[in-house]
Amino acid sequence: MGSITLVAYLSIVQPFIFKLILKITKNQGNLTGELALYDEIIALPATLFWGVLSDRVGRRPVYSFGFLFLGASLMIYPRVENVYPQMLLCRLLFSLGSSAATCMMTGTLGDVAGAIHERGRVSAIVGLCAGCGGLIAGMVLINIPYHLEVKYGGEIEGIKAAYLIVGGGALVLSVLLFLTMPATGKGQADGKEIISPWKLLKYGFRAGRDPRVALAYLSSFVARADTVLFSSFMSLWVMQYYVSLGWCDADRGTTCYPAAGGTHKLTGYGQGISLAFAPFFGYAAEKFEKSTVLAFAGFMGAIGSLPFAFTKTNPAHDSNMAFVTMTGIGQMGVIIVGMTLVNGLNVDPKYRGSVAGVFSFCGALSIMITARLGGYLFDAWMHGAPFVIIGAVHILICLFGIYVRIVTPRLKREDLIREEKRLKKLEEKRLERAAARAAERKHAEATSTAVDASYSQPF
Repeated sequence: MGSITLVAYLSIVQPFIFKLILKITKNQGNLTGELALYDEIIALPATLFWGVLSDRVGRRPVYSFGFLFLGASLMIYPRVENVYPQMLLCRLLFSLGSSAATCMMTGTLGDVAGAIHERGRVSAIVGLCAGCGGLIAGMVLINIPYHLEVKYGGEIEGIKAAYLIVGGGALVLSVLLFLTMPATGKGQADGKEIISPWKLLKYGFRAGRDPRVALAYLSSFVARADTVLFSSFMSLWVMQYYVSLGWCDADRGTTCYPAAGGTHKLTGYGQGISLAFAPFFGYAAEKFEKSTVLAFAGFMGAIGSLPFAFTKTNPAHDSNMAFVTMTGIGQMGVIIVGMTLVNGLNVDPKYRGSVAGVFSFCGALSIMITARLGGYLFDAWMHGAPFVIIGAVHILICLFGIYVRIVTPRLKREDLIREEKRLKKLEEKRLERAAARAAERKHAEATSTAVDASYSQPF
């Protein structure tokens, strides 16, 4: 929950920093997309690095350092004086932290979940916490600056104080994780085999040859696109709407509070109502084919985001709440079922961190492509353009989910054959070891008999 809260908070409040602190009024969509692009250029290799590293040193230190980087970057973020290079450098530090935290969220899930029938429930809990994180960022943290502006002498100082508080909370969480989190991930190979990082990384990518893992990787692509595009461009869209009405103008004495209120409202519907569906998706992922549930989530996201993209009214108008709610429900389903798929029993436990790294890598790749494209189209075409992208990727995962559902019976038969071969090989090795031990005992007995006979003969 902590990592999603911080990622969503940065995305939601960034337009306020552009407008109020840096006094930027044009091309905010392009700037948002560019920063997300550079962010993910760092995140792409970082997710692979953190995933492989966690298989070698454990999840705890990676998780802890992730929140350390997140907290430090947030405390500096509102104190920058320009976009390039100062804000960019803060975003790159933030990217290192967010990639570590999100990668470990996926990897740790597989460590703590037991049998396959438990993983849907555990994924539902993680999805519920992720949704709560987005809800806290959009409904609670976004209002902190306006509660602090009276005490600190203005809207700008309130934003700086709010970032300091949120960043400090991330640092405290970093320490708590390091001191209290159980050691998981390290020594997954029973402490006997030291696997090279390149082999770990290679397995993470090769696992995608299984359509179920490939669907999980695609779900990461869609889920991260949802999270960033929804939080970043929804807030920016609302901000631009109120700017066009004359708000957020210090010269006129108007504040951005109405824009914050509109974002608050959209987040409440988009994230709040979707939380109620987290248990549903967790249960469905255990009782039905996961690919079927994921296809349904993709369909819900598409029918919500596409009509919302073309609305002609205030994006925070009541008439748009049903669309935003369906988009949130689809997003929740993709998050939960994707994590269940990537931690399936067809993934070797000793490579789980590496698979989680590639899973997060796909999410980072998604943000790099969709955020940059969404930012460009936001300025060049229309403010709802990022939601057209959300609808398109949801249609993609719906179609691929249907394909995986069709081939699942064949995949299960192949899994059964591989498992039978594995058990047969283990049994053969057991019999070989038993035969070897019997031969050693027989040889030892023969040697002992020969020695006794030599001592019994007279000199």
